[in-house]
Amino acid sequence: MRVAVYIIRFLLALLFIWVGVEKLFLAYDPSVFRANAADCDPLFFEFYDLLQKAGYLYFVGFFQLLCGVLLVFKRTYLLGSVMLVPLVLCLLNTHIFFSKNTFYLIFDSVLLLLVLFLIVRNFSILKEMFLRKQTTLI
Repeated sequence: MRVAVYIIRFLLALLFIWVGVEKLFLAYDPSVFRANAADCDPLFFEFYDLLQKAGYLYFVGFFQLLCGVLLVFKRTYLLGSVMLVPLVLCLLNTHIFFSKNTFYLIFDSVLLLLVLFLIVRNFSILKEMFLRKQTTLI
């Protein structure tokens, strides 16, 4: 099971480091992006262009890169996994509501399951940290 965790961490780290670097440092070309995702709803391209023009994708890229780097190290991979949950949920919902592309829906669902797998394996640590017993109500 430990080997599976290492493989999942490594693959997720590679993926999120790459997409983070891509968003932060590589030039965005809308024509290439539209050609690579031709099966998507046209509304998705409008939404993505809006995010790009607003600079929001740099914010997303930074956190993708950060989470990918955190996944590399044993000491920080749980933090990276927890930080990835809202990020992957946003990606998944973007494809549910905007792109409606089946491949991306399946891909993001698998990413979410892999991240949740890493978190569930450490649930006792998170439970101890966030759900401590209290002696008073407040």
